[in-house]
Order: sequence, then C-alpha cells, then structure tokens
Amino acid sequence: MDSLFSEIFGCYYKVIEEIVNNSPLTEEEIKNIINENGFAESCFHLLPKLEILPFIEKKGDKYYSLLENKIKMPLTKIEKSWLKSVSQDVRFDLFSEDFDKSKLAETEPLYEQAQFKYYDKYSDGDDFGNFNYQKSFRRINEAMDNKKVVKIIYQSPKRNRVTVGHYIPLKFEFSPKDDKFRFFAARVLEGRISDYVFLNMGRVLEVRNSHENYDVELNFEVHIEKFDCAEPIEVEIYDERNAIERFMVEFSAYQKNSEFDDEEKICRTKIYYRNNDETEVLIKLLSFGPTIKVLGPQTFLNWFKYRIFKQGEMVKKEYGNYSKNT
Repeated sequence: MDSLFSEIFGCYYKVIEEIVNNSPLTEEEIKNIINENGFAESCFHLLPKLEILPFIEKKGDKYYSLLENKIKMPLTKIEKSWLKSVSQDVRFDLFSEDFDKSKLAETEPLYEQAQFKYYDKYSDGDDFGNFNYQKSFRRINEAMDNKKVVKIIYQSPKRNRVTVGHYIPLKFEFSPKDDKFRFFAARVLEGRISDYVFLNMGRVLEVRNSHENYDVELNFEVHIEKFDCAEPIEVEIYDERNAIERFMVEFSAYQKNSEFDDEEKICRTKIYYRNNDETEVLIKLLSFGPTIKVLGPQTFLNWFKYRIFKQGEMVKKEYGNYSKNT
C-alpha cells in the first residue's frame, strides 16, 4: 500500500464495503447505498456481480455477508505519513487518548511542525499538554457526544472568583489568533435551561459528574444567535497585491456574502461574526492596510478609524514627524 492512488480506495470498493458492513440488506437498500456512493450507472454494473461474489450470499429477499469481521480499509504509506505529522500537533492528544503513536515509530512524517511559522498570534495560548486541561477537555467532549449534564468548576477572567455551574456542552470553537479553545454550552438550573453561554477551556478548573437532569428540548441554533453581531461589517477589497485571495483565506472561518465587480476590480464583502470576535476581526482588517476600505456599520467604522489614529500617534511618539527632506 505504498501508492498514493489505489483502486481499492475507488468508488466500487467503497460501495462493497458499505454493503458488507451493513448486511443483511434488501435489494432496495443496496440500491440506495450504490446510488449514494456510486455513479449513475453503478447499479447496472454492481447488482449482477453480487450474485457471484464469494463473500456475499442471498437468502430469500436479503443479501448476507459471509465474512466474520467487517471490512477495514488499510492505510497507504502517505496516509500514515500524514497521520504521523498530525499526531505531532500539541492538540492531537485532546481528541485521541487511546491512539498508539508507537505504531508509527518507523513512519517518516509528511511534514514537521517546525516547518510552520505563525505570525499575529498571542503567546498566552492554552496549555494543551497540561494533564488537567486534557482530562477536562475529554470529559466535555464526551458530554457533547451524549448530551450529558456536567458540573464545571470555572475561574473568572480576572482569576479572582471561582464559580460552579451545571452545563450541557454543545460545540467547541478554536481561535487560531488566540490559540485557545472555547465551547458553547447550555446552563442547567433545576431541570431547566436557564441560559446559553460561551466558556473558555483554559479557565475550566475541573469537570465532574452532575446530578442535574433536563427535560426540555435544546435549541442550539436559535440561542446562539444572541452572540452574533447586530450588523455585518461591509468591506471593499481592491485587486492589489493578491489582497482578495489573501482576504478570503484570512476570513475563511467566517460567514461571508461576497460580490465581485469586474469593471472596478473590487470585491465587496459582508462579514458576519460573533461579538466576542470583534477585536480579532478588527486586527485582521487592519493588517490589510490600504488594500481594503471599511464601509460600515458606522459604530465599527468609527472604532476602525480610532485604531488607525492611535497607531499613527504611537508612530509619531516613537519616531517623531519626518518630512521628505529629513
């Protein structure tokens, strides 16, 4: 399995894998699997072959697998190399407690973490390698999978107060600039959802089992809207210094609505963001300099102008006023 491309990872092999692993199946159920994973003509080619495959047997109106175990696709050499590289990331252990890295000891990594240089990132990111951090992260992740209530002991931002609450963790978010995880959760009080909040993983001191239960439906999408900005930021990006492409990459994690004017060579974009991310969005926009123009809303535009003014004042204070003749 040293080749990057192999026929066993092709469409038909995937279809047979699904059929074997989900048997027994009726012909109609098999057709649905083929249509979902194959091509328009796949049923025509594959259905007759099922009658002659040595590991599939038809009994009555159903097809049964004669294999003792389910099919597991082997990894190619390049997949192992990629996995070796990913496993070297400091966040990998948060999601893979039982992963045996020794099995990749002889594998050459596809790339090294040292090859990446990060800019515009805060230096006080979460301590992903901390034992208590990993333990809390996994318990919260498990609670998300099972929609389970957990008791969370949490430290305030100023580290002057510790609170205890019962929550149903719902969704993780990661900020590359902050290098931190946070999660969206429903606060539970006396069997009812009292509020929806964002909590920072780095401030979680401990996660315990909770005696709380809840008997109401979780409405994740509706309640998360209260964290969204009232109005999107409207921006013009000029087709200079590859600015449009860089802008789309930089804001790839944000919901956007973009239009490109072929005549003026300008991209007009609306950026939708969370209120907690407003400062991060501002800093990202400032980094594009004269290749963008912020159009609104007015409150954000005023803040944007103020930050430019403050930067100018800082430059004057540091270097003084220089004329062309200086």
